[in-house]
This record gives sequence, structure tokens and C-alpha cells, in this order.
Amino acid sequence: MSELVTLVMEPRTKSGKGATGRLRRAGFTPCVFYGPELKESVTGSVNTTQVSRLLSARHWETMRISLKLPAGGEEMCIIREIQRHPLTGALVHIDFMRLLKDRKVTVNVPVRILGRETCPGIKDGGVLESLHEIEIETLPMSIPEYVDIDVSGLALGGMIHVRDLVLNEDLSVLADLDEVAVIVAVPRGVEESLGAGEEPKEVEVVAKGKAAKAEEAE
Repeated sequence: MSELVTLVMEPRTKSGKGATGRLRRAGFTPCVFYGPELKESVTGSVNTTQVSRLLSARHWETMRISLKLPAGGEEMCIIREIQRHPLTGALVHIDFMRLLKDRKVTVNVPVRILGRETCPGIKDGGVLESLHEIEIETLPMSIPEYVDIDVSGLALGGMIHVRDLVLNEDLSVLADLDEVAVIVAVPRGVEESLGAGEEPKEVEVVAKGKAAKAEEAE
């Protein structure tokens, strides 16, 4: 389960390019809080240094936050979207989405690879390729920090599909169950060195999360 962290949302009464620019120069990032069973969204700002520190230390899509609202009270939420400046990478805007303890939420959970040091396929020269994250549905209090995949038993050319992952029963995988989650791919040089009767079984490496999708779009 991901740790619950606290952020303070400051009020923001003025809008427009000039107002948001002054806000950022003062060390704050504009934000909005919205979600189920809210009559209207709440606009505000958060301390840029504080939120940047959290984003650099954790996977923000699974980070549960206790957000202190400008009008008082606290709400559990997650960061749904982050906007950054295309050139500088500076934070521009953050969307916080409300979580209700009894309502399931969809999140992208990062993959953590275990057993690299003892993986036979890697020792034989294989290249490990994997999904970066897996989309799941679960209740807020059950959001995991990682999806762990153990590759210690994979030989050269071996793979693990999404359907083979061992997850808690309160997690529902939304990704394609036939998708390859991890594979120890055979490098071209190793493949060419194999004899005619020793060619490995041909495998298809499925797109590896957001990074792969971005490459395909270029």
C-alpha cells in the first residue's frame, strides 16, 4: 500500500496568465481539486518546492495524498495529471482527484523487477525488457506502490505475461492479459551465433508502457 502524505492547498482568487505567472514566481504551482460527489471543483495552489520533493521521491500516480483545502477540512486524493513547461520542465499545473474509500479507482502502477542478479537469461547475455507500469483498478486504501515481477527463473528468451502476475485479490488488472509483462530478449549478436537448429523461439515484445507509446508516435 502506498504511503499517505500531506499537502496544503492555498487559496487562489485571481486567474489569468499574469496572476498565475506571479504565483509561480512566488514559489507556488496552480492546482485544481475535483472528483466524485463534489458539487464543484476547488482551485488553489501548492508549494512548488514541497510538491517537487514528493514527485522526485515517489511514483506520483500511486501516491495517496491528504490534501488540506483552503476552506478547511482534508480530503484524500491522488495526483491525476501534471503539466510541465515543454522546455524547462518546470511545474505548470497539477490536478488532484478526490478518493472515496468505498469507490474503486483506476491507477497506473509502476513495475519493479526482482531477481535480476540471479536471472539465468541475463547471465547468458539476454537483455531484460519490461512494461514500465500496469493499469489496475482497486479501492484507494489498497493502491500498491509497485507491481513486483520476479525474473530469477527466466532463461534466455523466457517471458512472463500479464496473466501470470501474482497480485493481491483486491486488485483488478485492466491491461491485456496476453500482453508480455517482461522478457529476457535474445540480443542480435547472440541470435546470429546460434546454430541452424538452435534458433530460439520467436517472440513478440509488446509495447513497454508510456515510453514505448511515445516512441511509436514519433
